[in-house]
Amino acid sequence: MARLGAKRETAVELDQGLRLSTDTQRMGESFHEAILTFEKSKNLQIANKIFVMQGYSLREGFKRLLTHLFHSSVENLDFGKNERAAATINQWVKQKTNNLIRKIVDPSSLSSDSRIILVNAIHFKGNWVHQFNFRATRIEPFHLNDQQIMKVPMMTIDATFGYVELPELDATALQLPYKDSDLFMLVVLPNSKSGLSQMREKLRAIQLINITKKLYQTQVWVKLPRFKSEFQIELSNVFKTLGMTRIFSSGADFSGMLQSPQNLKISSILHKAVIDVNEHGTEAAASTATGFVFTTSVISPKPVHFHADHPFSYYIMNKENYVLFAGKLLKV
Repeated sequence: MARLGAKRETAVELDQGLRLSTDTQRMGESFHEAILTFEKSKNLQIANKIFVMQGYSLREGFKRLLTHLFHSSVENLDFGKNERAAATINQWVKQKTNNLIRKIVDPSSLSSDSRIILVNAIHFKGNWVHQFNFRATRIEPFHLNDQQIMKVPMMTIDATFGYVELPELDATALQLPYKDSDLFMLVVLPNSKSGLSQMREKLRAIQLINITKKLYQTQVWVKLPRFKSEFQIELSNVFKTLGMTRIFSSGADFSGMLQSPQNLKISSILHKAVIDVNEHGTEAAASTATGFVFTTSVISPKPVHFHADHPFSYYIMNKENYVLFAGKLLKV
């Protein structure tokens, strides 16, 4: 959303750093199509909102783009009353993420100098097509590495799933589909108990579609930990490492946002995600402030084993290979 209000060198910096199209109309339409694709899912809610300092107004063109392309609403707040403003923003995020994320903005990050807060929230709740039986869950070892283990609730199921061996990654992958949706969880498990770092490094050179298109349906004996992960990061340093420094300086040009001729710069980019995986399915949420694929069948005389008893990567994605959530499980 911020890119649509950026001009000149600031726009170029964002395009290069984020590898965006210089055609903002085409870029916006691409995001719009992605939002429309996900909105068809019964299990998913995406919400965008822009909070503007009381007494200031957005440029009409910018406001129209946000409303049309991102389905974003606008609300004026007095950021000088930082406790009340933060409570309003956090309450909106809490409501949009089904209470999974209760706080994204700290009152101390707001002041009378704040002008715009862009907020994005995603909530997903999906039940597995093949649900795990609670009575089959046992406390079993999870290997943190080659030496250390911890005891975790390990879910178990024997059913037909999309599966593939990936020798180029020294790993295997499993597709766990969700009911009433084209969304699924892709779990990529290194063969070695301490192989996650090396596997993820190799994954950087491979698109996920090159994994999902290889999946085939077969009988799999699955063991997967029940887990809940929460992650929060301030992304400013990541943006700076990618060469986007002007956006945080007085030289930033976001003149396409506000009607008043004020210099704007980004003060912080906060991202928070929560994911809860259990026998029924998955509930996940993410907030940022500033696919089911065709498969072939293989008849297997006995189920292959996919025992996720050591660190792995996971992705919640759809048949178009849009990734909604991505993470790694290091410990439970």
